[in-house]
Amino acid sequence: MKQQIEILAYITADENRVLGGDPLTLLVKDPEKQKELVRDLGLALRANVVQLKNGDYILITN
Repeated sequence: MKQQIEILAYITADENRVLGGDPLTLLVKDPEKQKELVRDLGLALRANVVQLKNGDYILITN
């Protein structure tokens, strides 16, 4: 059986990439605060963290 990958959160510093709806999108402009938030959310949600080429992060689970 194939596992479904789900995007739990999208974290960005670019307000133009913040869209409403699902998944949760968070705007965090400070790079250090972004890294801290990503780490904490990843642990709390038991999610995998991926940094995209544009610098944004997604938290995914399967």
